[in-house]
Amino acid sequence: MSILVRSRLRRRRGLTNVVTTLILLTFGVLLALTATSFTSSITRARVKSAGQENLRFYKTHVWVEGLSNGTDRGVAAFKLHNLGGKSTTIELIDIRGWEMDWLDVYFHAVNVTSEPTLLYRDLDPFSWASLAGSSVMIDGYNYTQATGSIHFGSGATLIVYVRMPPMIYRDNIGQPVAVAVGTVNANFFTEFVAESH
Repeated sequence: MSILVRSRLRRRRGLTNVVTTLILLTFGVLLALTATSFTSSITRARVKSAGQENLRFYKTHVWVEGLSNGTDRGVAAFKLHNLGGKSTTIELIDIRGWEMDWLDVYFHAVNVTSEPTLLYRDLDPFSWASLAGSSVMIDGYNYTQATGSIHFGSGATLIVYVRMPPMIYRDNIGQPVAVAVGTVNANFFTEFVAESH
């Protein structure tokens, strides 16, 4: 091989190394810019939304009650705190895979100023048969029968009693019961342990 051919081959190899390095640097810079852009857009979206939906269950109970006619019925009760930065609407309540009828749902919005003890105290059992009509008094507080979706604001607390159809029995006492509350944007799940009434 002549010296001229070797010289050209070396130059081509040298040029190839430079081009490869430039391509790798360009991809690295583009990747870094894409990651930075993605991260900043997520941060901006979270700041703009002033908080995400965040519902938390507290003081959860499912009481199983044996009725005089030999059937078993259940009542679920729970507190639901809206810890998110915006108001939300409960679109459904699902217990053990069954969507509850709104007419079986009774709720009380806690007034933090006049009812501060309701935020922290436990919930008392309530009779399945007594959950009837457009409103019910439970422990001296008025609970309203739901007629549709339940709206409540950021920082608010709801206490909910649900009259369940025959879907839970005394044999289920001590077992977990799956409960879900659905909003337009998300579903919030928890498990209650069935108790005797």
